[in-house]
Amino acid sequence: MLEARTKMSLIGFCLGQVHVLFQAYIYCDFLLCVTSLIYFRNEGSLTSTLRTLLFFTALMITLPVGLYFSSKAYIFEGTLGMSDRDSYFYAAIVAVVTVHVVLALFVYVAWNEGSRQWREGKQD
Repeated sequence: MLEARTKMSLIGFCLGQVHVLFQAYIYCDFLLCVTSLIYFRNEGSLTSTLRTLLFFTALMITLPVGLYFSSKAYIFEGTLGMSDRDSYFYAAIVAVVTVHVVLALFVYVAWNEGSRQWREGKQD
């Protein structure tokens, strides 16, 4: 029985380490996307639009998934001590809210980028 608990704790430790590495990857990917979006902001209209789209696509994939697992493990189960079943539910709510925030940010950025391009085209 002791060996089974040791194996389970070792598996839990390894999964925890993988989770931490995944979170670090998400944050690095996010920072890379932000810096590339700022750096390439002055390129042509099509390139700028594609970079914005790719940035928000990466954000839409990584941010809700990362926040789902991190809020489930660290906030709801770790800090608040919720059961496994409740933490799944509340973590899903966090992920859905994150999706809506990313979509709203995309609409805001696309709206401002379109109006900026329209103003520049009008001045020519």
